[in-house]
Amino acid sequence: MLKGVLLALATSSLYLILVVILLRAVRPERRFRLMSRLHLAMYGVLAAAYVVTPADLWIIPASFPRAGWLIDLVNALLVHTFLFMGSSMLYFLIDRGFSARILIEIRRAPGGAMSEAEVAAVYAPDAVVTRRLLEMVDIGRLVRRGERFQATPRARLEGRMFAFLKGFFHLGPGG
Repeated sequence: MLKGVLLALATSSLYLILVVILLRAVRPERRFRLMSRLHLAMYGVLAAAYVVTPADLWIIPASFPRAGWLIDLVNALLVHTFLFMGSSMLYFLIDRGFSARILIEIRRAPGGAMSEAEVAAVYAPDAVVTRRLLEMVDIGRLVRRGERFQATPRARLEGRMFAFLKGFFHLGPGG
């Protein structure tokens, strides 16, 4: 099992290095799509690395317990997936977090302070909503029909799931 975990850590580290290089050098318009596709490609890299390396990875002591190769490989893929999910949360917090953006703007302001009206002028809610709607069209959750947006079947299912979870946890109607 340790072989899988170590390889998952290595491929996830390589993934993060490649993401930084690509986002800085290429500056793709659809950043998360690029990140998702690179993550999927890393499954192949992880599987290939698993096949071509020895069970002890040249560093794991023989006294360590070992699982079967299938369990170890599945574990590696799961660890890699969870690391991707965690890094995705960090990406979305940085890229789309309201609070993060407001803190950045206040820090940049003269004297490090802004009024509520100044924050609203810099961080216009209409632009945020437009960006989110267009991103949801881009990832296939919404379809634009003239001036209106319609949820795809997958988005309707997700909407039901999120509505259930918000109700279940009593989170209220807010976003």
